[in-house]
Amino acid sequence: MELSTKLYLVTDDGQKFMGAGVLWLLENVGETGSLLAASEKMGMSYTKARGMLENLEKELGRTMVDRKKGGAMRSGATLTPFAKKYISLYREFQDNAKAAAGKCFESFQRAALALMEEEDGEQ
Repeated sequence: MELSTKLYLVTDDGQKFMGAGVLWLLENVGETGSLLAASEKMGMSYTKARGMLENLEKELGRTMVDRKKGGAMRSGATLTPFAKKYISLYREFQDNAKAAAGKCFESFQRAALALMEEEDGEQ
């Protein structure tokens, strides 16, 4: 038995706006310098990627990606300084939450095993 966790942030009305997919999108924008290239790398449409980014920016009230028009110059997109710090902060939150969940799961496993052994002994 293993523990699997999925962490994401939701708006007050329960709509997801930050999770692994958005995190990967931001990281890929940082690597590729392009929202289009990042979306293609992830196998998602540009429209979906743009929507995910816009939802995040709307919820945080911050610009995450400085976008330049494409065309002949193909200037692309760069992460804002805020976005770079936010990515790091979210990664730290994710790691800490998973570690805490892992400790709780270990405790649950021990208790469940003890319960099963107790029940087996009663039979």
